[in-house]
Amino acid sequence: MRGFWLICVLLLQGCTTSVVVVGTVPTPLVARIPARIGVYYSDEYKHFRHQEAIRDSGTWNIDLGAQNLSFARNLLGSMFQSVEEVHEPPLTTEEMTDLDGIIIPHIKKYGFLTPSISGLKFYSASIEYRIVMFDKTGKKIGDWNIVGYGKSEGGLFGSDEAVNEATVLAIRDGGARLAIELIDQPAIQAWLKRLASQDQAGSVANSIEEEV
Repeated sequence: MRGFWLICVLLLQGCTTSVVVVGTVPTPLVARIPARIGVYYSDEYKHFRHQEAIRDSGTWNIDLGAQNLSFARNLLGSMFQSVEEVHEPPLTTEEMTDLDGIIIPHIKKYGFLTPSISGLKFYSASIEYRIVMFDKTGKKIGDWNIVGYGKSEGGLFGSDEAVNEATVLAIRDGGARLAIELIDQPAIQAWLKRLASQDQAGSVANSIEEEV
C-alpha cells in the first residue's frame, strides 16, 4: 500500500498543467488623460510566463503574456488622449516631438493558490504591476506598484480553467486600479499642470507670431 501511494505522489509531481490565459476583459470607462503618451512593452512583459511546482499538484506553466498585453493596449488607449508604442527608452528629441511622456509597465510578480494549498474552496491569483512614467525630457515622473486580485470557485471549473478565470480577473482588477488611481497621483497632477502651462505658452507665442 505504501508503494502505491508513493507511485501516486511521483505521478503527481511529474504532471504538468499548462494554461494559456484567455478571456474577455472589459476596459474600464474613465475620462481620458489629456496627454500624448508613448508606451514601451518589453519582451519579458509581452511574453510573461510563470512556472511553479506545487506539492500534490505537479508543475504549472501559466502563459499570461498575450492576454495581459492585449488588455494593456486597450486600457492605455482608453486612458490617454493618444498612445503610440515605442522602442526601449531613451528616445531622441525628434522621436519625442509628438509625445508628452513615456509609460513603461512591468509585471513584478504573479502568484496563484489552489484549494489544496489555501484550504479554501476557490482558486485565487494576484499580479503585481510596476508602472514607470517619464516626461518629455526623460525625467522620471513617478514609479508605482499596483496589485490586481482575482478568484474563481473551484467547483465550477476544472483546475486549469479556474486558474485561468482567476488570472483574467486579476488582470482586470489591476487595470481598473491603474485607470482609477493614476490620475489622482500628485506627480501626475503636477505633470499635467506643466503640460497645460506649456500648451498655453505655445498658444500665446503662436498668436503673437500671427499678429506680427
